[in-house]
Amino acid sequence: MSDESYRGRLFTVADPDARLRDADDLMKFLDAGRGQPKRIPRGSRVAVDAIREVPAGARQVALFAHALSPEGDRAHGWTSVGNFAGLFLSETLGRIGVPAGSGQYGPHAVWARGTYKGQVDLVRVVGTHRQIEVVSAQTRDAFLGLVGAARADGVAVGLNSGFRSWPEQKQLYDGYMRGLAGYNLASRPGNSNHQNGVAFDFDVGGGGSNPTYLWLQKHATKHGFVRTVKSEVWHWEYLPDKAAQARSRAASTTW
Repeated sequence: MSDESYRGRLFTVADPDARLRDADDLMKFLDAGRGQPKRIPRGSRVAVDAIREVPAGARQVALFAHALSPEGDRAHGWTSVGNFAGLFLSETLGRIGVPAGSGQYGPHAVWARGTYKGQVDLVRVVGTHRQIEVVSAQTRDAFLGLVGAARADGVAVGLNSGFRSWPEQKQLYDGYMRGLAGYNLASRPGNSNHQNGVAFDFDVGGGGSNPTYLWLQKHATKHGFVRTVKSEVWHWEYLPDKAAQARSRAASTTW
């Protein structure tokens, strides 16, 4: 699988007002004449060969795609990915290699059970709320396999949190310890499985009858993912051996 998962895929234009943008200023629409904007017709199938990002608030980005005909021989132009069915959810946007001189408290540092384990490449992912998340390069294929299988069944799997750096985990832990609003139970920095790349927080609402949660319950273990925290319906980990054990019990959890 690719660090840029959108390449080689076709997307359906779902918005009836899928306007094309000025390549030099993505905040401007192209004029088709008589005051009407240029559009890609709804229902069109398009390929994408490039993505651009524009900051849109706290951690959020506006994403724009360069859309082509399915054969790739004709360019429609630039348009918002929000015009596509699926909204580009959980597409990967490329790899971030480990910079020279990266240390144990940097963005690529891997920790497990309080011990520093080294550095890892990261792959950028379009998150649930238009934020950019990252996953460990070693789990990219498993993540995309899960997402693709769900998509084939008509279910969207959104990522709320993937790999976390030491500072990110420290912020969550400090907020939890201080009882701040919006902060859930969080492990001490160096001890979260989000810091070794195997933990994923998926967008499942409160669980229960949520379609994504129901799909994960039924299918996640086939792809090596299993629930590991009783109090967190959103928290799943890529642990193929434990997932296989759970599946043999017709379960989706480690308990």
